[in-house]
Amino acid sequence: MKRVAVIGSGLAAISFILQLPEEIQVIWIAGEGPGLSNSYLAKGGIAVSHSIDDKYSHLTDTKLAGAFLGNDAIMKEVTFGSEEVFHWIEQQGIHFDKNPSREGGHSQNRIEHLSDQTGKFLVAHLWEKLRVERKVILLENHFALELLVQKGKSIGVKVGDAAHEKEMDIYASATVLATGGSGNLFERNTNAVGANGEGIGMAFEAGAELEQMEFVQFHPTRLYDPAGRRNILVTEAFRGAGAFLCNTKGEDFMKTIHPLGSLAPRDVVSLGMYHQMDKDNVPFLQLNFSAVKEEVFQRDFPYLYNEVKNEPYFKLGWIPVTPAAHYQCGGIKVNASSETQLTGLFAIGEVACTGLHGANRLASNSLLELFYFGSKLANYLPNTLQKSGELWRSEPKPLPTTFPQLSIYIKEVNGLMWHHFGILRTQEKMKLGLNRLKELKQDILSTPHMSIEKKRLLNRMTCAIQIAQSALLRIQSLGCHQCLDDGMDKPIHQ
Repeated sequence: MKRVAVIGSGLAAISFILQLPEEIQVIWIAGEGPGLSNSYLAKGGIAVSHSIDDKYSHLTDTKLAGAFLGNDAIMKEVTFGSEEVFHWIEQQGIHFDKNPSREGGHSQNRIEHLSDQTGKFLVAHLWEKLRVERKVILLENHFALELLVQKGKSIGVKVGDAAHEKEMDIYASATVLATGGSGNLFERNTNAVGANGEGIGMAFEAGAELEQMEFVQFHPTRLYDPAGRRNILVTEAFRGAGAFLCNTKGEDFMKTIHPLGSLAPRDVVSLGMYHQMDKDNVPFLQLNFSAVKEEVFQRDFPYLYNEVKNEPYFKLGWIPVTPAAHYQCGGIKVNASSETQLTGLFAIGEVACTGLHGANRLASNSLLELFYFGSKLANYLPNTLQKSGELWRSEPKPLPTTFPQLSIYIKEVNGLMWHHFGILRTQEKMKLGLNRLKELKQDILSTPHMSIEKKRLLNRMTCAIQIAQSALLRIQSLGCHQCLDDGMDKPIHQ
C-alpha cells in the first residue's frame, strides 16, 4: 500500500490531504489539533490577483517586500497561480466577503478575506470537510519526535503518544512536514502555541538542509497587553481601511519613513516602530482609527471590535500596539515540487523555504503559498510513491510525557530570542545569545531521563540555534534581518 505520513494540523496539511487520491493511505500526526495552528490565527486573508495587470503588480510587490532575495520563477508561478487557488477554495464551499482589502506592501486591494478571522473560518470549514469526505488515520495528541532515515532516505517518523506515554515508529512511503513556523520561540509573538520550530529541528537533525533562517518577520501590530493574557493580532487590513500609527504626540511618524506610511512592508513598519518606541521611551504606540467609521469597524472587523470596544482607549479613537515575532521567511530548503534533500521527505507551508518570500513576507502571501504548494504536492506525489510495508511497531516503547524543567527552559529561550535576535540585532548580542542557547541545549541533554516533552524541547532548541547561527552569518542588514553594526550608516530596507 502507498502510505504518506503527514505531520502538522494547519491548512497546509488539511488542503494537501483533501486533494490526495483516495487510494493513498494517510497517517496524520495532528499534534494538539487544528485550533492551535498559525493557520487558525490568520486574520487578514489570502492575496489574490485576478487580472493580468494585477498579477504583474502582485509579483512586483512580492519582489519589493522580499528585498529581491526571492526566487523569481517561484514568485511568478505562485502569484500568477493565485486565482486558481482562490477558485479551488471557493469550490470547497467557502464564500469570501467579495470586497478585497489592502495590506502592508500591496499596491492594490487584493486581499480576499472572511471578516477579520479568515484563518479560523477556513480551518473550521475544511477540517470538517476532510473529516466527512476523506478517510485518514488521525493521531491527535501525538507528536513527531524524530524523522526515521535509512541510507539517506526518509522512511517515516518516530511519534510520541502523550496520552498513553508511549512512542512508536510509523513507516511511510513519504513523509510530509507541515508543522508551521517558529515564532513561538520569541517572548513576544503572534503565533499559536505549537509554532515552536520542532519540524525544522527534526529535519535538520535528520540531514535536511535549511535556508534563510535569519529572516524572522515581525508583525507591526499586536495588541499591547502588559499582563500577557491576550495574544491578539490587529490585522493589516485595519490599516488598509484607514487606521495609522502615531507617536506619543499623535503624529503620523511613518509618513516620514516610507511613501506607503503605515502600509509599508512589515519589516519597514516594525523597524520604524522600534526606533519610535525607543525615542519616546514607551512600550507601545497608538494605532489611530479615527478615520474608520464605527459601523465599518464593527462590520468589517468584528473580532477586533469586540475585543477592544469596552477598553478606555477605544473612546479616544486609538488602540495600543507593539511589534511581535510573526512568521519565518526561511525554513527547510525545498525545490519547486516541495522535495527536501532527503529522498522521501517533503515540506509545505511555513516550515518550508520555497523562495517565495526572500528577506521578508508580503502580507497575505502566506495562505496563498500553503494552498498553492499543498495542491501542487498532492498532484505530484502520487506518481513518485512506492509501496510501504508494515505501518508501525506492534509494541510501542514506554516513554514518559512530562519534563519538569520545561517552563524554565522555555522562558529563558523566549527571552534570549526576543532580546538577542529581535527586530534590531547586534553582533555582540547575537554571539552572546548563541553561546547561551548552546549551553542550554547541553544542559537539557545532561538532565536524566528522556520524555516526550524533552525530545520536543530539544527540537525547538535546534531550530533556535539555527536561527541564531544564520543571523550571525549575514553581516549586512536586509529585510527582516536588521543589524545595527553591519558597517552601514543605519539599518537598510528595500
